[in-house]
Amino acid sequence: MSIPETVDSRAFSSHVRAVGATSRQRMKSASLKRTIRGFFFAAEYIGYIVTFYILMAIRVIPDYQGVNANLLSWIRELPVVEEYGLFLLMFLVIHAFSLVQGYLFSGKAERSFMEEYWFFAKSIVYAFLITIGITFLLKTTFIYSRVTLVTFVLLILVESMLWRGAYWLLIRYLNQKGTIRNHVLIIGAGKVGSDILEQVNNAKSNNNYFVGFLDDYKTGDGIIGRTDQLESILQQQRIDTIYITIPSERQMIESIIHAVYKYNVDIRIIPEMYDRMATVFTFRKDLEYPCMQIVKTPLRGINIVLKRIADILGSLLLLVLLSPLFVLIGIWIKLDTKGPIFFRQQRIGKHGIPFQMLKFRSMHQEAERMKQALMHVNEVNGPVFKLRNDPRITRAGRWLRKYSLDELPQLWNVLKGEMSLIGPRPPLPQEVAQYTNYHWRRLDVLPGMTGLWQVSGRSDLDFEEWVDLDIYYIERWSLGLEMKILLRTIPVVLKGTGAY
Repeated sequence: MSIPETVDSRAFSSHVRAVGATSRQRMKSASLKRTIRGFFFAAEYIGYIVTFYILMAIRVIPDYQGVNANLLSWIRELPVVEEYGLFLLMFLVIHAFSLVQGYLFSGKAERSFMEEYWFFAKSIVYAFLITIGITFLLKTTFIYSRVTLVTFVLLILVESMLWRGAYWLLIRYLNQKGTIRNHVLIIGAGKVGSDILEQVNNAKSNNNYFVGFLDDYKTGDGIIGRTDQLESILQQQRIDTIYITIPSERQMIESIIHAVYKYNVDIRIIPEMYDRMATVFTFRKDLEYPCMQIVKTPLRGINIVLKRIADILGSLLLLVLLSPLFVLIGIWIKLDTKGPIFFRQQRIGKHGIPFQMLKFRSMHQEAERMKQALMHVNEVNGPVFKLRNDPRITRAGRWLRKYSLDELPQLWNVLKGEMSLIGPRPPLPQEVAQYTNYHWRRLDVLPGMTGLWQVSGRSDLDFEEWVDLDIYYIERWSLGLEMKILLRTIPVVLKGTGAY
């Protein structure tokens, strides 16, 4: 004998079916997007391998007599196949790592076609240059055909654009059909809600569809109901993303979250102080309470380890290679003026920890005493002292400063772990004493021998511009940004622009 179904049980079953139906719609769309992206990534990497294979057959095999040009036989017979295979493997791994870093720490939810292509193109170039550097250390660089490798990079840059174009055309077609469109609901029709609506409508990918606002105090265009109607709206139409713009309404938000949790919907809460926080966040659960932790910089965890390894290897290599230059500079300083070759000065490092920075002496011994008499003619705003024609600088020092050769001994500070090859310049204690809370952000990472402000104008910039560039570097650190600074440092130093 069956138990009669009550009204409550029927209503509950209907409720369960509604929740399941909305979840299936979104899961189908999400699965399709993942499948498309995975297919294009796999196809693109297979295309890179095929391109490399064809170039090997066309450019490399003719250089080796007696190697069978058969499609598969030459792989076993070519004496340098392992070296070329290693190059391709390193390139693909570094390229993939660079992409992951960029996606994790870019802070961008979506990109336009050109932004996406530029992102991929930079990853390709950086991966190629790093791979070339590694092969140099492995002493296999001269085995490779330069024409083959350069042609490979140029071809995959073109291929990457074609793949990006095909991907975006397909995504745009599916968006227009509504197959993978992101349906957005905004809770709160105030200023923040209106700003989000404008950004939703102007999104570069044209992937968003605005469903409407929920607001308890307003009516009008775009407002489709009150917050207590949220669950019924979720059951009536597909919602993918909910933006909550009323963070001060704690009880209301708690009620909304409890109601929405069972649905397969992205919930995004705009923080109360969204306009004052840093650009990088992570979420933790301390003492059973979820919290949002402000991450000062993406330069943490494995990234710090990798950067430290690069600093050790780079400083050691440069100290060995430049040791004859060190001797010549030391002799020149001794012949030019009386005094020591090296100049040690206390600077402030990461988290405010002082250290002794090493430089080639570029000033007269009485420089510190003369500084007080020159303070009234300081040419830089803020807690920094700079003079374009500083009378304290020696003849040798002026030339050393122009080409940043006076800073080469800081490679020892880098090797000791007090500095890094790339980072903000280390300030003097008296400068830090005048810092505002904003300026202190410069001390969140190890100071560096070169950095973003050094390659963006050097001493021609005022102090506030220095700080802005340093904080930009700290908050947006990435492998790509490191390579960009490193590559830009060389021409800036050779030209001697903005240094005094």
